[in-house]
Amino acid sequence: MAWFITSWSPSLPVFIYLIIYLANYVAVAQPDYVYSLCPGMETVAPSSQYQTNVDTLISFLSSNTTITRIFHYTTAGNGANQVYGAFFCRIDQTIVFCEECISLAIDSLNAHCRGRRESIVWYDQCLVRYSNESFYGIMDDAPMIPMWNTQNAVDIQNVTSNQTSFLQALQGVLNVVSSEAARGASGQKFATGEDTFVGNLTSINMIYTLAECSPDISVSDCNACLQMTIGNMTELCNMKAGCTVMCPNCNIKYDINAFYGDALTPTSGPSAPPFLQDPPAESGRRNAFIAGISTVSLVILLGACIYLWKRKCKKAFTGKYFGPALVIEADEIETVESLKFGLTTLRKATNDFSADKKLGEGGFGEVYKGKLENGPDIAIKRLSINSKQGIGEFKTEVVLVAKLQHRNLVKLLGFCLSRKEKILVYEFLPNSSLDRFLLDPTKRASLNWRTRLKIIGGIARGLLYLHEDSRLKIVHRDLKPSNILLDEAMNPKIADFGMAKLFGLDQTQDNTDRIVGTFGYMAPEYIVAGHFSVKSDVYSFGIIVLELVSGLRNKYFRQQGDHESLLYQAWTLWNEGIPLKLTDPTFGDDFSVEEMTKCIHIGLLCIQEDAAKRPRMTSIVGALNGESISLPLPTPPLCLTGGADDNSINGGSDQPKNASGVLENITELYPR
Repeated sequence: MAWFITSWSPSLPVFIYLIIYLANYVAVAQPDYVYSLCPGMETVAPSSQYQTNVDTLISFLSSNTTITRIFHYTTAGNGANQVYGAFFCRIDQTIVFCEECISLAIDSLNAHCRGRRESIVWYDQCLVRYSNESFYGIMDDAPMIPMWNTQNAVDIQNVTSNQTSFLQALQGVLNVVSSEAARGASGQKFATGEDTFVGNLTSINMIYTLAECSPDISVSDCNACLQMTIGNMTELCNMKAGCTVMCPNCNIKYDINAFYGDALTPTSGPSAPPFLQDPPAESGRRNAFIAGISTVSLVILLGACIYLWKRKCKKAFTGKYFGPALVIEADEIETVESLKFGLTTLRKATNDFSADKKLGEGGFGEVYKGKLENGPDIAIKRLSINSKQGIGEFKTEVVLVAKLQHRNLVKLLGFCLSRKEKILVYEFLPNSSLDRFLLDPTKRASLNWRTRLKIIGGIARGLLYLHEDSRLKIVHRDLKPSNILLDEAMNPKIADFGMAKLFGLDQTQDNTDRIVGTFGYMAPEYIVAGHFSVKSDVYSFGIIVLELVSGLRNKYFRQQGDHESLLYQAWTLWNEGIPLKLTDPTFGDDFSVEEMTKCIHIGLLCIQEDAAKRPRMTSIVGALNGESISLPLPTPPLCLTGGADDNSINGGSDQPKNASGVLENITELYPR
């Protein structure tokens, strides 16, 4: 640019600079809306005392943004109508920017959640919440709202050493900033940090991180919240160039581009000339977001889902249940002596686990085909030494599957637990898994409608047995095509129970802070808040049904062009009254219109955002069997723009234009 400036009059480069500056300012002027959560169905009347107190409280919050920049907690009213509220703004943002962010959050709260007893609204830089119960000093780590860049920090085709360099740098600096933030050495629970990693083409790149907790929670609660968030972030955002995970009381963010606001020490870089210096607010906005403009926009992984975050609800399900056959003791595996195999026997059956016997490989280890001496063919799942499936999960799978007997569940023949070896022995199913057919165009074409309908029915009967008909009540938690095995007659059998959860007979739901499964098949309430139930399996079943009907995989983000998500296509075609356009073209006209329409209807009912509206497996099996069951009209699945539910992340005008709203199923949190 130097030659250009010296060759023209001074006014021209100034004009050009001004145009560029204004363009950047316009592009990044507003905070980024993320999500509105309005839990519970109970509403209050507009003229009620409670709503009046809510309005008063919001007014209190608005009037304090210029006084208390970071965090403010207040109440309005008293007795049964008392309302508690707070705002929390990122410490690296300027006062003026936080004021604008909180103002927008309050507007969103009124637009999405008015009339609710409790609400919370997230922007990327702040949140506003209120409740009919006090939450001051109480750590809420759910729901968890994750977002990530579509860009990878290191090319997926790049050398493993570069990927390792990035992950090691990320984990190291996240641990440092979370520890510093939890200590609150500066008087505020906030910290930033940077580190370098070897990027593409051996270049040395920077990674920037930020950790914060709301000031009202204790040091130990802050540390627990951040550690939980980091644990999920490293799995959710594997190799991504940037990621943010937000909870009500803590946030973690990293990016390969600097993103800190001007309330911190400005990052190095060219400065604007003196006559174009920003006032504090504008500078904070520009520097906070300019990196995001130069990279692929952040895509929201998941809008969110209805979830009660009340502390009393979180404590309602502790994960321990007592009663007949409900507690699996650590030594219970010893009661199934007849299922034990010797390691020597399995080595002989697989020719010492030779490569030519290998059927496949996943995140937990390898699967081999073997043959017992004077016996049948077997499938051997040999868990790797570094497998994330520990002894406890291994024992769970052995004990559960040994007790489960159904023609649509894979049959466990035995196990081997010897020193470092953890091996499961199953019946061998010659047609491998369902995903092999869906991924291969030739094999997919060989699956006619009658075969697919049989597979749908078999999976449904297997789930019905797990949920309602067996003496145990089990949630699978990882239902997907690769865990549906097919026998010689193409009968489906549900497999892989390492992540299954045993429920009490009167238990309906549970919570976890360790999210496991595969994107695209996990229910939204599970991935956002760790909330799961039998309806989580129903959601996964609905995705599989739509995949079998259409021949498509649920793997695309919703975007312009031909890459609309399967969920979006299915709902749109149903809403337009032309659902049969979803059918796999390989069928031709060789299918029953009534059966096809019914399966699409069932699929859409299963993937509804509200888990309570999803049907039970007993109703699904009955409908598939031709029983006279009236199926209700489905409501929109999560992440469809313009939905009727104004509490959906995509239902409001604040929704970012670059939001995808659909989970991608290629990345696994705990790959199999």
